[in-house]
Amino acid sequence: MTVEEALELARRHGVNVILDGDSLHLEADAPPPNGLLAILGRGKWDIVAALRLREAEERRRVIQRIADNFTPSPPGVCAHCGEGARVADPFVLLFANDDRADIHSSCHSAWWAKREAEARSALGLGIRPMAGIALASNSTTGPQ
Repeated sequence: MTVEEALELARRHGVNVILDGDSLHLEADAPPPNGLLAILGRGKWDIVAALRLREAEERRRVIQRIADNFTPSPPGVCAHCGEGARVADPFVLLFANDDRADIHSSCHSAWWAKREAEARSALGLGIRPMAGIALASNSTTGPQ
């Protein structure tokens, strides 16, 4: 069975396979069948490798989408909050192609999260779960 077939089988059983470092976590509304757990366990390292490649490709597409839709800001104006310079909060300078934006260092994380969410939505990728965080109370830890 290929990795894609194993992941499709998991999806058909209502199981979401999530990569967390070298571990696979399974999210499901009901306990997955033992046969499915055995298949995922046997193919764990191939599944981990495939999910890492998928994650890297998604990341590349998100970054490209952000760069292609980059909105510059006037010098000295934060592209996120619209405020000017702050003594204890220096600007981070961002560049994409010939455009530039200033962003307060304290605004950068929020600016990036918003742009990433917009890009993922536009690309039809959905929201990526944060590694290591239980997504629901019905999460099931799968093959380790």
